[in-house]
Amino acid sequence: MKKFLIFIVSFNAERHIASVFSRIPYAWLPERTELLLIDDASKDATFSVSQEAAKNCPIKCTLLKNPVNLGYGGNQKLGYEFAITQGFDAVVLIHGDGQYAPELIPEMFSPIAEGKSDLVLGSRMMRKKDAITGGMPLYKWIGNQVLTWLENRILGMNLTEFHTGLRAYATATLKSIPFQLNTDDFHFDTDILIQCHRIGARFFEIPIPTRYGDEVCHVDGWKYFFSCLRSCVRDWMTQKGIFYCRRFDIAPPQTRYESKLGLESSSHSQVLDIVAQGSKVLDVGGGNGWIADEINNKKNGEVTIVDQFFRPEPPLRHRTVSLNLASEVPQGLGAFDAVLMLDILEHLPRAQQTRLLDGLRQEQDENTQFIISVPNTAFLPLRAVFFFLGQLNYGRRGILDDTHAFLFTRKSLRELLADCGFRILSVRYTPPPYELALGVGNPWRALTRAHAFLARLFPSLFAYQIILEAKPLPTVGRLLAQSIRHSESLQKQV
Repeated sequence: MKKFLIFIVSFNAERHIASVFSRIPYAWLPERTELLLIDDASKDATFSVSQEAAKNCPIKCTLLKNPVNLGYGGNQKLGYEFAITQGFDAVVLIHGDGQYAPELIPEMFSPIAEGKSDLVLGSRMMRKKDAITGGMPLYKWIGNQVLTWLENRILGMNLTEFHTGLRAYATATLKSIPFQLNTDDFHFDTDILIQCHRIGARFFEIPIPTRYGDEVCHVDGWKYFFSCLRSCVRDWMTQKGIFYCRRFDIAPPQTRYESKLGLESSSHSQVLDIVAQGSKVLDVGGGNGWIADEINNKKNGEVTIVDQFFRPEPPLRHRTVSLNLASEVPQGLGAFDAVLMLDILEHLPRAQQTRLLDGLRQEQDENTQFIISVPNTAFLPLRAVFFFLGQLNYGRRGILDDTHAFLFTRKSLRELLADCGFRILSVRYTPPPYELALGVGNPWRALTRAHAFLARLFPSLFAYQIILEAKPLPTVGRLLAQSIRHSESLQKQV
């Protein structure tokens, strides 16, 4: 049988807390239901009044009082941790001031108990006129809807209300998100909804009545408004790889990267243009198979992929070699017309970069075409952030991908190739993948073309990625072998 928890957050609620206890419909609760109240270091008699009310409660009650005030969000963290560690299957949050109806607790539990939802929100805005009738001030009524609309737009959600204090969570969902990292302030409620959305949790809303009485509101409206928006923007930037916020870095790992094939001026599209028809290609670090598939389909090429990880679905139809590129070097694979190293070198420390390039140069001859791409750390926006904020903000992907071990500029990439014995044939530059981040459409396509033009004029500042085409110079051993063969042929002529 499932186990349920009613969690009451309270602060200076001595006038209302006894009423909250008495209004809970105990007869309609699931059989294994308990109650937890956490008093957030109230300065009034909230805790003692709660103790008296709990004496007449027909279900098991746990009453806690924080020695110091942890804030609305901090108090919730304790309650959810209690629900997880004590083995509850679902928890309903309700406020100790009675603003949200305790009578609806059984209805909040039902969708989770029936396996229909991972979290339930009691929305005052499913019937908007009822909120006004229930005493919600007009400015709050308007602000609630405006803020919810903005949050839906930024996050790609469709909730009627983000800001309800009556909500239920499956504890399995709470275990799956880092709610411990969220704010201790009132916009904790927005942070946790963003996290649930990012893991693909199932949302369910039910209409609830609105009641405004003589309870004291502790929320600074404008601060709350902008704090919620800031959380939404931070999440959006984290997903796009622009900036990084740890509490929102919870999307599944397989969504870290996306194919840029088909996007105008992208690195993937440009590399596909460079590879000749019918080439025999070694794709180093191409376990996702995006480029290999296109070379096979459009260039009639034969591709061998070397990587540690390969996509599971659909199965790769190319020759694959399992190798940890962070410590190993491909050997004995034969000669190739082209070697691709796309967005690989920046993931390796310098020592392994040189070992990998040296090893591939030894394996291939001077006619093999090497195509290498790396992100440009001298990109103007990164320079600006570093100059004004004094930080390098790593994220899930992009130039400052948190898996990058080495940062490149155009000059440092040229120096690395020269040190490893390569002759550079051409250098290309790409703009940022606007359409990947912002969506396909004419405005973003026009922005891509304008940025591509600037990248060609001022590559150090405006290039997002650098694509370099090179060929290996003959090694000293090969030059010696050529001299010996040439000398032998001359001696035969004498």
